[in-house]
Amino acid sequence: MIVFVGSFIALLCISAPILVALGGCSLAYALISGNVPITTLIQTTFGGLATFPLLAIPLFMLAGNLMNAGGITPVLVDFARLLLGHIRGGLGHATILACAIFAAISGAAVATAVAIGVVMIPAMHQAGYDDDVAAALTCTSSCMGPIIPPSIPFIIYGVAANVSIGALFLGGVFPGILLGLALMSYMAYVATKRNYPKDPRRPMKEVLAATWKALPALFMPIMIMGGILTGMFTPTEAAGIMVVYAAIVGGFFYRKLTLKKLPDVLLKAGLESGMVMMLIAMSEPFAWIVALNQIPQLLIDWISTLTTSPWVILIMVNVFLLLLGIPMETAPALVIVTPVLAPIAVTLGIDPVHMGIVICLNLVLGLITPPVGAVLFAVCGVAHISLDRLSRAIWAPFVVALVVLLIVTYIPWFSTFLPRIFM
Repeated sequence: MIVFVGSFIALLCISAPILVALGGCSLAYALISGNVPITTLIQTTFGGLATFPLLAIPLFMLAGNLMNAGGITPVLVDFARLLLGHIRGGLGHATILACAIFAAISGAAVATAVAIGVVMIPAMHQAGYDDDVAAALTCTSSCMGPIIPPSIPFIIYGVAANVSIGALFLGGVFPGILLGLALMSYMAYVATKRNYPKDPRRPMKEVLAATWKALPALFMPIMIMGGILTGMFTPTEAAGIMVVYAAIVGGFFYRKLTLKKLPDVLLKAGLESGMVMMLIAMSEPFAWIVALNQIPQLLIDWISTLTTSPWVILIMVNVFLLLLGIPMETAPALVIVTPVLAPIAVTLGIDPVHMGIVICLNLVLGLITPPVGAVLFAVCGVAHISLDRLSRAIWAPFVVALVVLLIVTYIPWFSTFLPRIFM
């Protein structure tokens, strides 16, 4: 076990990719222990990928890329701006709403931040908003991407922890909405304090026209969740339907998705899917060795010597995950911590869906935590702002997101109500 843990840390310290560190430490364990055949590691690696729910990951990624190439982003931005632009700080509110809707299509924070930021950050700049406020708000709003269903982190957690992916999708609805409302409250305060401008109120005819144009995009998450809840299809089948729907809407309704764009869309979706699937494959022998050596049980025994209160343990988990999320992206962090934390949650009587929402929300916030958050780097390029300036501006909305995290952590109702009602 010293070799197993030591080789994993050593490979991370020399900046090896996460999948190399996961596979390398498993191989080192097998060679040193002498009682684990190499063929077992190979079988475990491929066996972990041979699960039907994992097929949803490349399909959801392809659907998100198809909708983005199909011209959905400007349509959503126009809809949000016409709906909310006339109130104080309306462009900020429109950014949050656009991120929430786009999140229900892409399921990824970086994609949401870039797609919405390219349009909304220049618009806020022209309207007189401070550049750092606009960029920081876009960063934090993009965190709704992996929380509002469909969500790729939920699929990874659900497969690793053997938890219903449909229940996780439902569990993310209220936390995602709560985060959006909290950010809108923050934006209202900042807009009032700094006297940000308002757009003129637009005629109802224009609002209805924008709503009609955005209706196909707005209907997609309703169709996905409605189909899952009524039992018409599984989350994986929903992802396949979403691909077909995205291709039809982008090609025939918005008429932005052309045959020329398809190779780039397929290549981008393939590269994104390949990275995630390779990561999951290398995590399988890692998780198997963790379970073989009863590491979760050892951690439970150690934690029980410190405290038996689930409340205290949850705050310890939050602190640990927030620190882990700073240097590590969501997907690799999930495949590392889920085999350890999921059994601990079961032992302590914590609902596995609730624990999944808490884990994912923690790790998503790591994407906007200075100095190495992936979303920060993406938005810096879009907003043409320095990382130092954005890192200072992000703390105010980040604290708002932390308050939401604490509410979701200590009031399980937000995560468990919908799964208990519908599933």
